[in-house]
Amino acid sequence: MSQVVTLNLPETIFLPAQRMARATRRPLADVLVSALRASLPSIDGLPHGLTSDLIALEQLDDNALWQVMLSRVSTAQQRRLNSLLRKNKTARLTPTERARLEQLQSEADRIMLRKARAAVLLRFRGRRLPTLAELRKLKPLE
Repeated sequence: MSQVVTLNLPETIFLPAQRMARATRRPLADVLVSALRASLPSIDGLPHGLTSDLIALEQLDDNALWQVMLSRVSTAQQRRLNSLLRKNKTARLTPTERARLEQLQSEADRIMLRKARAAVLLRFRGRRLPTLAELRKLKPLE
């Protein structure tokens, strides 16, 4: 389903979009929709619990979103995950180990998706995101 929206675009957005439309021989509206789609990653198709978790991030203030961006898998969990991944290369995981590997990977994926969503939200709120070098200097949460 499509919605019609009328926008007043600043030249800093309009002119590059117009150049891109000309260069790609596409309608300006298509270029703008593609740009929005790329900058607003869809959460459609994710498991319900994860979708609701990502949507809930929209209600957090900036400080809470920064905390999400700094979150990470605990050192112990990361070590266990790495150990199981190495062992998995030799295909010698027990059913219990395989279940634990899947659980740890799922937890790591959830953290990564929450961090990415927090970054998108902060960026849309006009906040400058740190470079990777700057992020590495910040104290991670465990």
